[in-house]
Amino acid sequence: MSKYEMTVTQEVEDYLDEIAEEMVGLFGIPTAEAVARINYEWRDQSFEEEDDLIFHELPEHWAYVLYYSGTVPYWDPEADRTRWSIRNAPPAGDTAWTLH
Repeated sequence: MSKYEMTVTQEVEDYLDEIAEEMVGLFGIPTAEAVARINYEWRDQSFEEEDDLIFHELPEHWAYVLYYSGTVPYWDPEADRTRWSIRNAPPAGDTAWTLH
């Protein structure tokens, strides 16, 4: 059984793992929280196609999208990161928390 709540191919699961690893490395959050953030935001998605849109962006891009609210120009070294707002982690007890 996958740690991800959505339907995924092995290729997509590996890619989601890369996104989770980016969040862990960039933001210092536990893997369980990174996986929960992915599940919470994308649980209603189905990633079964080999050319799914998820692959059109790097894992780093998705890490920032899932961790921060709003538009975050993470690639811009001049960006004022003090104004970026961190999304709340999924609520405790939510099914998104598949790892402990």
